[in-house]
Amino acid sequence: MRIARNLLSLDPVYLDTETTGFGDTDLVIEIAAVDTNGDVLIDTLVKSKKPIPAGASAVHGINDIHLIGAPEWGEVWPQLQQVLAGRVVGFYNAEFDLRMIQQTCGLNGIKWEQPFQEKFCIMELFASYYGEWNPRRSSYKWKSLDFAGKYFKLPEPNSHRAKEDANLTRLVFEALAKG
Repeated sequence: MRIARNLLSLDPVYLDTETTGFGDTDLVIEIAAVDTNGDVLIDTLVKSKKPIPAGASAVHGINDIHLIGAPEWGEVWPQLQQVLAGRVVGFYNAEFDLRMIQQTCGLNGIKWEQPFQEKFCIMELFASYYGEWNPRRSSYKWKSLDFAGKYFKLPEPNSHRAKEDANLTRLVFEALAKG
């Protein structure tokens, strides 16, 4: 809780992505960031260079038709860099979201340059707070954003859409900081 309170004092931004999948050639197709007040800093679909598999669409509800007219990553990336410049960024599963952002840059021929000052993973902080040990990994067991939201009795559901999940991430983190 002390770590969460210290990070909260840094006025973080909360970011979430939706993607075409989890693999090495998958891409970000939606990205959103909200500030500590829940104000939306960026919220956009992103045109994909590959079709969205049915399994991914079943999770987030985004299909190829939704991306018609969406900006390409080359247009979104400069906006995202500006939003994150010099900021502290909280993610629920930072490893995944950052890998997907970096991967999307690479697959679009864009050099990755970290725009933010610092990042932190709310999923790892919640796992430590919740305290369920995973002996196989010798660490605390990760819990889903949905689980964390329900644990803190937050009214917002885990929608698997970037803006709503970025906001739920913010609310989970605030609840975690309060203990």
